[in-house]
Amino acid sequence: DNVGVGEREARIYSSLVAKRHYRMGHGIGRSGDVAAVQPKAAGSSLMVKITNLLAQDAMRIAGVTEVKACIVVPLATGMSIGLTLLGLRLHWKAPSSKRIV
Repeated sequence: DNVGVGEREARIYSSLVAKRHYRMGHGIGRSGDVAAVQPKAAGSSLMVKITNLLAQDAMRIAGVTEVKACIVVPLATGMSIGLTLLGLRLHWKAPSSKRIV
């Protein structure tokens, strides 16, 4: 049921997610590093590198010209919002502000 481009492929439990992502996923190897190249899954590693380069190019097209590298990571909506708010809090917090809304 999954599209395989390497030996160490992701397991997708949800049929909705599988359909949405064309049954393609990138598994995390033994290192536990999602950005690490997977020697036994060369196809997946190549797809991840291409995806990261496309994201970097999109950032440049959007006007962010000083981007040196990008990494696309799969996150659930709640985690994405949480990380975004943490980033905003660290980089754009006014001295007197207590919350970001």
